Amino acid sequence: MNYFFRICTIISLVAMVFSSWGATFAGVSYTLSRNPDYSTDDRALIPADTLYIKVSQNILDYREIKRPFFTLKSHITKSKTKYPLHWNSDLIAFTGITLLENYPVGDKITIKMTLRGKKAKNEITKIDQFVVGSAGKWSLKGIISGKGDMGTTLLANARVRVQGVADINTEDTSYHPKDDDKFTLSDGQGKFSMYYEGISGHVVTVTAGKEGFKNAGKKIILGQEKDVSITLISVPAEDHRDYEYRSPGSCKKCHNNFYNEWEESDMAHAAINPVNQLVFFLYTSWYVTGDRSNFMDSSIFDNPNPPFVGDKGKIFEDATGRYKILGDAGHIHDCADCHSPSHASKTQADGVTPQWDMRAGILTKDDKLSVVDKQGVHCDFCHKICQVREEEEYWTEPGVNYKVHLLRPDLLRGSSPEGKVMFGPFDDVLYQGMQASVVPQFTKSEICSPCHQDARKLYLQPVDENGQQNGDVVERILWSEDTYREWRFSGYSGLEPAYPVANYAGKVLQCQGCHMKDPPSDPSTGKSIADYSEITDPFFLISKEKSKYATKRDPRTVYPHRFEGTNQNLPPGKRKRYLDWAVDLKITNESENGGILSFDVNVTNSHTGHSYPSGVTQRNVVLLVEAIQSGTILTQKNGQTIDTPGGNFPNGYYKGEGDYAGRPGKIFMKHNRMLVDNEELAPFFYDILYAQAVEELYDTRIKANQTDITHYEFQTLNNDAITVTARLIYRFLPKGTLEFAAQNGFVIPLEENDYESHKVELSFVP
Repeated sequence: MNYFFRICTIISLVAMVFSSWGATFAGVSYTLSRNPDYSTDDRALIPADTLYIKVSQNILDYREIKRPFFTLKSHITKSKTKYPLHWNSDLIAFTGITLLENYPVGDKITIKMTLRGKKAKNEITKIDQFVVGSAGKWSLKGIISGKGDMGTTLLANARVRVQGVADINTEDTSYHPKDDDKFTLSDGQGKFSMYYEGISGHVVTVTAGKEGFKNAGKKIILGQEKDVSITLISVPAEDHRDYEYRSPGSCKKCHNNFYNEWEESDMAHAAINPVNQLVFFLYTSWYVTGDRSNFMDSSIFDNPNPPFVGDKGKIFEDATGRYKILGDAGHIHDCADCHSPSHASKTQADGVTPQWDMRAGILTKDDKLSVVDKQGVHCDFCHKICQVREEEEYWTEPGVNYKVHLLRPDLLRGSSPEGKVMFGPFDDVLYQGMQASVVPQFTKSEICSPCHQDARKLYLQPVDENGQQNGDVVERILWSEDTYREWRFSGYSGLEPAYPVANYAGKVLQCQGCHMKDPPSDPSTGKSIADYSEITDPFFLISKEKSKYATKRDPRTVYPHRFEGTNQNLPPGKRKRYLDWAVDLKITNESENGGILSFDVNVTNSHTGHSYPSGVTQRNVVLLVEAIQSGTILTQKNGQTIDTPGGNFPNGYYKGEGDYAGRPGKIFMKHNRMLVDNEELAPFFYDILYAQAVEELYDTRIKANQTDITHYEFQTLNNDAITVTARLIYRFLPKGTLEFAAQNGFVIPLEENDYESHKVELSFVP
């Protein structure tokens, strides 16, 4: 037995050595194209075509290759013809060319490409086939069936297409083309018919997909087959909450580009970002004890299902009346629902209560998240979403446990088809290892709404001066993470008649069109976002080594997974290009009269489809204005100053640095009122988290396509030139939150919280 084992081992080693040569064709790629720029890779051509060949390899030095050539063998005439390949230093590849006029329609051609070195073992060969056919518009028809627990039935409204055909307007050549459905829907009897332009003899795959079913397809030969029958298998009806999510690393093997982009994104850091962890601790402390100052007390996590304390039972007054807070619709798992959704989508030991403790060893050593759950919003979570509840009644609810319908397979099914399912935007993905199912919402902003649209819903009992009931209970909604509604009711969505499409790009833009792709350039200025790039690789979706198994796609239909926006996870000094691009800042209408300098500052929300800033209510932007003459900061004469949330803590941890309250300028934020939870916290009441809000005081954020104009007046000193400066400083947390956290031992450096996105200067001579 030992002898046999040794022989097998030697054979294996020898095989491994030889596999490093041309036998496995490692490091070799080629293109067969009808175009001289090799822009297409074709396996069906017509006699009038010219065949252009490009062969690239990294196995041998090109100078060692002495005989590069290719041969074409006709399956009809059996003739074989040899043609030379030549080194092309511009393309760093061997190229060749031949006419196909001598090959009849219907012929199948075997092409063999050979790169032969000095020695016999130094030979690289690749063999492929293509057909010579006639171009035409081919009729395809057939029947789509659906198979489920109740048997097989004819399936209506299935989306049928030839694999790889994109739902875009072919006349729109931009990187953000308009949608145009190219699929055909099956009728009530499951029948479909359509036409496809192609070349006879070409093998294409007719695919079908429908929500609730796994995609399926069938290969046919154009000109020879036109009847197609496809059966779709229904996805499992039951969601299995005990499903163990797969690590994003397991997706990297096939989707390397997507993984690398996601790994650097805010999505991947949503659970472990220090700012997010701080807010989670503050919210938990307030929810459990009614006092944020307890956020470093570990006992707030002792009860796995704590009752709501918060501001329950407190009485407050506003312009509409006097109220007692009975409770709200929030839950202890609201933070985890969006920042570690795979964690929150699992239940505790009782099988009902969602997991919510998302401590990740950041503020304290306590770590309650698994390796996968620490990876925030990850691949396997998002692609287990089979539906997002987009109705208006769900707009107030946050996260996975309210408006996301997950469908996770049964662990006991293991690696069988029944044990797998991945949901996504394509109805023509047929890879068996994924068991893909189409969900059209993946191409729409609605897929983002679970975590980018919610509110605090308060239940208030009107009371009199004695605290006695004085009317019926009222429900008060305080919009918080309001990004989806901001987009929907703007000129970007095209969904609301009162808001026709009107934006700088002149077309509907979904969230994905700006935050996954780079946003469109601005045609009015010719400017683009910094480092603007476009995906041009039709196989970008698949790792290079797997591309031979992939479907070729119009690269404009492939959405990178950068998920860029505020880029909160980037270290200080790194450019946050989306914040730089979002708005335009200008100083206008400058003049001087009687020793008073006056001017306006315009901030235009020119490039975002939502308010500026958007997101949770802690986020704010400070507009800081300054005028200097003869080295002296001029005295402001009018009252346009930054409100209290800009910070005024001269004796605080940061020694007044970053304090802007009272200085010339403005703060853009949604400023809410909260109730006192601890008198010692009074200086920090201006850091309002929406979850603790009882009343909206003001909302100075700038809506999409709108301009904010503020006016300034300064006393001049003399006739010397004056330098006017306007700056925009984006803040992830208000200054009060930073001071409060720092006093309790958790310090967030100012340079990590504050980002100066814009600075303009104007020189004015009185």
